[in-house]
Amino acid sequence: MRHPFLGKSFIFYSTAWAVIMTVHVVVLVFQLGFTYPLAIRHSLIFNLPIMGFGLSYWYIVRYISNDKQSITATIFNQGSAILIGVAVLSFFSDAILSRFIIANTGQQEIFNMALSWHVFLGSFFMTMIVLIYYLLQYTTSLKEKEKDELQLQNLLKNAELEMLKSQINPHFIFNSLNSVSALTLTNSERAHEMVIKLSDFLRMSLGRSNQELHTVEEELRQMNLYLDIERIRFGDRLSLSQDINEICMKHKLPVMILQPLYENAIKYGVYGQLDKVEISTKCHCDDGILFLSITNNYDSTSAPQKGKGIGLKNIRNRLELIYGPSDLVTIEKNKNIFTIHLQIPQITAP
Repeated sequence: MRHPFLGKSFIFYSTAWAVIMTVHVVVLVFQLGFTYPLAIRHSLIFNLPIMGFGLSYWYIVRYISNDKQSITATIFNQGSAILIGVAVLSFFSDAILSRFIIANTGQQEIFNMALSWHVFLGSFFMTMIVLIYYLLQYTTSLKEKEKDELQLQNLLKNAELEMLKSQINPHFIFNSLNSVSALTLTNSERAHEMVIKLSDFLRMSLGRSNQELHTVEEELRQMNLYLDIERIRFGDRLSLSQDINEICMKHKLPVMILQPLYENAIKYGVYGQLDKVEISTKCHCDDGILFLSITNNYDSTSAPQKGKGIGLKNIRNRLELIYGPSDLVTIEKNKNIFTIHLQIPQITAP
């Protein structure tokens, strides 16, 4: 931390001392009968050394103060240093006043009582200055701690986001490899096609591993690769439709936020029935919010698929970490239709 009274702050410091010196002159003139020239010289000789001492004392507070000292020890040490320093300066100031000024004015009696007042006033001024130094130092230290804490929170947040993303990729790869394995037994050409598309998908995913947000257009391009992989496996049983407002294509959303939703729709739709399953994606934007909905039909009478619930929980956690609110994911069930709604804020996203 630089000296708080240097630069522009020196103007305020000097102004405060100018006011003190002016009051000093007024008291000497109107209360003790000094002439203006004598009062001005007296004020300058006494106050200027204290002013300089106050500036230099910052380095004692900043570099010599021991943070491990108790408050009592700090007060005693600083009080002693202030008293000794002011006493020495007052002695030399009064010596100059006595020898070169007061001795020629016939006011030696007043001067003899002045030393104790000089020490008292100088100690008072220095105490105020030192208290300001400690206050500024404490405020700066508090801001630095808050900054460090904020950086630590951001690091923890990023680490948690990376952990959540790392949960998606192995889960998806495991399911995709199972799909490839199944196809190799029934249709080697389609298995080969699926491996190529899986390679393209993973290449795109890994290329964005350090990126948290991208556009709707990029997300859909990546998700279409994923859905192409699933369509190779399920063929005509899987139907896809999209209703995307073109205005929303440049809006931002978290990377691969839709993949667990499509995976969830396939798991509970295609796996749960023999009929054709349609997965519908709708997207529109309004008032700084991107609205996404993914809908699929399912057989409500079939036995529910078992799972750990990683996908939806992962999405909720990611959106809450990035945007703040915890209600950005909602689920709607209507007879045989299952819909997941996402709200992606566009203003508060980092």
